[in-house]
Amino acid sequence: MNRHLTGIALGASLAFAIPAHAVELTGAEVGASHSFFVDDTSVSKTTLQGSAELGFGPMFGVQGDLGINWLNESDETATSATLHGLYHVNDQTSLGLFYGSDKLDGEHRDYYGFEVGQKGPSFDVEAYVGRGEDSGLTGTMMGVEGRFAVSGAFGLGGKLQNADFDDDASMTRVGLTGDYTMPNGMGLTAELGRLNSDGLGVGDETYVGIGAKMSFGPNQGVTFGKRGLLDVLPGL
Repeated sequence: MNRHLTGIALGASLAFAIPAHAVELTGAEVGASHSFFVDDTSVSKTTLQGSAELGFGPMFGVQGDLGINWLNESDETATSATLHGLYHVNDQTSLGLFYGSDKLDGEHRDYYGFEVGQKGPSFDVEAYVGRGEDSGLTGTMMGVEGRFAVSGAFGLGGKLQNADFDDDASMTRVGLTGDYTMPNGMGLTAELGRLNSDGLGVGDETYVGIGAKMSFGPNQGVTFGKRGLLDVLPGL
């Protein structure tokens, strides 16, 4: 597993070579969300998540994500933790390496990969590709997500995520998203999408998700979104 952390370790070593006074908390966010299947609302998931990002000068950073998920149908509680090593090419473009682990029913599901993000005056887009290990299976995971600012308070976007494990199980998630930022800074989100799966016992399902989020710090949030395997699955 250490070989998967080489890039992050290299970025961290370069970052810590920068004087300590250059280290700062550049952003953070906390949020809650709930998602469920339209045809069977008992298949639902409630999530609490938080992220924080430290900057080591203008080019390097580290982002950490923590989450806890309550899965209604299986009556299980799952946790997730992800670490991102960040390199900011410029004010608009960022590159990252991530490694994380989900814990469910006493088993750990590890994942790692590469990510890239681009921010503009009216749009944000990010994409990732990686590997995951789930119950002895290994496979690929990838996704892309974007948002367009309709106005100062409203935004519309979409996402596409896919995971494929050794040809034994696969899932593809496509969603349309919308968000509204209240005057107090709280962001409200909504999502409508479709989950197509094979070998997971849930088939093809339409899902709905709602959420709320508060962002903090000079950057009002963090660079990248969540990467856990559980984040691909709405309602489970």
